[in-house]
Amino acid sequence: MTAADKILTLAQVDAWVEAERATGHRIGFTCGAFDVMHAGHAHYLGEARALCDGLLVAVNSDESIQRYKNPLRPVNPWKERAFVVASLASCDRVTMLDEDRPLSLLVRWKPELYLKGGDYASSSLRSASAVAAYGGRTVVIPAEFGSSTTAMFERIQALAVHAAPERAPAAEPRGLVLLDRDGTLIRDAGFDPSQVELLPGVIEALRMLQSAGFRLCLVTNQQGIGIGYFGYRDFVEGNRKLLRALGEAGIAIAKIYFCPHSMGEHCTCRKPAPGMIVRALRDQNVPPDRCFVIGDSVQDMEAAQSAGCHGLYVGPSGPACPSLAIVEAARRIVEG
Repeated sequence: MTAADKILTLAQVDAWVEAERATGHRIGFTCGAFDVMHAGHAHYLGEARALCDGLLVAVNSDESIQRYKNPLRPVNPWKERAFVVASLASCDRVTMLDEDRPLSLLVRWKPELYLKGGDYASSSLRSASAVAAYGGRTVVIPAEFGSSTTAMFERIQALAVHAAPERAPAAEPRGLVLLDRDGTLIRDAGFDPSQVELLPGVIEALRMLQSAGFRLCLVTNQQGIGIGYFGYRDFVEGNRKLLRALGEAGIAIAKIYFCPHSMGEHCTCRKPAPGMIVRALRDQNVPPDRCFVIGDSVQDMEAAQSAGCHGLYVGPSGPACPSLAIVEAARRIVEG
């Protein structure tokens, strides 16, 4: 059933109530303007629905709100307010309340429960005595949130008179350093992205680069996503741990570029292809001659060369691959 199907005329509510009663359902009734929905509304309507088998919500007409609230209200017309309320799973049916009080509707349908949200006593509701007279019960659901429509309007008005501050111009970086992740910054844990262990020298090296005015980004192959060993959520969670560890040391990573494709997929981003590096250069607006790639694999170095950037190898040392410690790599970049 769509939200529009749940919005009924009074005559249609008569038939719905009769059908509900025929199956032995307890009907709950509540009402309100619901001009600007907030968390308090959603909470109390959900709690109200839990107390009955079918919840009927009477939404005040535009004219009734103008009479009992403010001639300039509502902000949203009845049709839109009713649709929003009907869109909630907690609301079974929605109708119009064209009077200032719901008394006539309560007497007409005699719901077992008259439900209201707020911080007042049920005895203070003017219609409570009529509900008791036909054998119904009035229940007030305590407010869970401190939200109110009036408070929201006041905040919006206050925000409207504040001019948005001008953005401070971003400092021009001295250069860009693109860092491989697994095996360069953290110990390579295979296809387990939850394992995040910083390698020796990483904090010192990144602090040195950042202090010297270099912007730091990650460029990392993550074929584990493509072959189904882990998902995007797992990868992001591992990065969250990494960013927290670096953040505690005052180190900021501007952006994480990653390739989720397997080796069997023909993409342009998986290193040794230069796609991620080219994209980072474009995004960060840094020319290739001011970009340095630090990585622990030959593929990292090939990608850097293809993009016209400087590559610094920090992987396993061999005759054809002289290796630097990451701190020494950072020092060479800083010293030019």
